[in-house]
Amino acid sequence: MYAIVQVGGRQYRAAAGSRVLVDRLQVEAGAPIVLDDVRMLVAEDGDGSATEVGTPKVDGARVSATAVSHLRGPKVVVFKYKPKKRYRRTRGFRAELTELRIERVLRKGEVEEPVETPSAAVAPASKTPRRRTPAAAKVADEAPVVAAKEAAELEVPVAAAPEVAAVLPEEKPVAKPARKPRRPAAGATEPDQTGDQDGS
Repeated sequence: MYAIVQVGGRQYRAAAGSRVLVDRLQVEAGAPIVLDDVRMLVAEDGDGSATEVGTPKVDGARVSATAVSHLRGPKVVVFKYKPKKRYRRTRGFRAELTELRIERVLRKGEVEEPVETPSAAVAPASKTPRRRTPAAAKVADEAPVVAAKEAAELEVPVAAAPEVAAVLPEEKPVAKPARKPRRPAAGATEPDQTGDQDGS
């Protein structure tokens, strides 16, 4: 069974376990919420109940959900233009949305069962280690050497990075070649070296 529920002037298909993006609701992320503006209850195969159509609401029906997160929709660019009038206006818009996870669809008289949420005190189950591809293993093995080379290029002192000193070989400082004197531009004359400033 699923419900057609109205939220913020729009209607959505709400089935248990599905996720719905609706206009921003004033609820905290992770908080439970009850949507009572149910317009239709649709029976599916094996439900053992009939489809109910509201006038405009289905009496006593409600949808229990959990606010998963708040987010923003894709950017929409609004461009207004009037030819030959030098009129152009560009505006961007992103909708403020709330993601809801539908927990249960309840008919009239049905009691909502408490939803068990994992406690923060319970340690998460240990994850199985992921298998690395040969390329990923090569990158992971070369990471210390690459980090050491980058640190050397940034002239990080060895005392500040002891792990770099263990990887990098000792290199002797290379003296920079002497800079060549600049040649005067073509057509330019050098000042007279005789010391006569007045030209006599």
